[in-house]
Amino acid sequence: MMNRKKSMLLLTIFWIAVIFESCDNKEEEILIGQQEETTLKEEKNSGESQEAEDIQEETSAIWVDVSGAVKNPGVYKLENDARIFQAIEAAGGFSEDADPQWLNQAAEISDGEKIFVYTKEETQTLKEQGISSEQEKENAEKAEEAKININQASLEELQEIPGIGEARAQAIIAYREETGGFGSIEDIQQVSGIKGKTFEKIEPYITVE
Repeated sequence: MMNRKKSMLLLTIFWIAVIFESCDNKEEEILIGQQEETTLKEEKNSGESQEAEDIQEETSAIWVDVSGAVKNPGVYKLENDARIFQAIEAAGGFSEDADPQWLNQAAEISDGEKIFVYTKEETQTLKEQGISSEQEKENAEKAEEAKININQASLEELQEIPGIGEARAQAIIAYREETGGFGSIEDIQQVSGIKGKTFEKIEPYITVE
């Protein structure tokens, strides 16, 4: 009887040990599985992050072709907000015979743009042909935009013209209201007090368009 009880006790202990070992193995398997899942997620996130960085880098870059009077002509990769002077720097800078004044070096550049740097000899030829540089064109456009339209300007705006005070500004407004406006800038000489040297002084600053 005692042997039977002893056998039953040993058998019970054995099965308890088996159950505990099985639980430990399952917990270990679960832990390993969780670790593997975490590793896979980290690798996936890392891959997605790298891919996003690559896409961002690609979209934030532009390619420009720099040629002419530079030390190292070629195609260069720049930031998408790059300026012409940065493209010139990427190409090694201007060559000794380059004419930097022919370019607006602060101008923005776009993807696929071609930048050509003229030599001083080439720009001299262009000037003789009546062709202006980009900078000269921009200055001329700004000067034209800054001109005051004598057909539309207010009393205050007319007084911004050199040599035009309040009295002459009022006379200009009175004349254009009476005649329907100025057909040309020369017509302003019909206004009392605006003739000869006075007209020559204000001519660069006025327009009728």
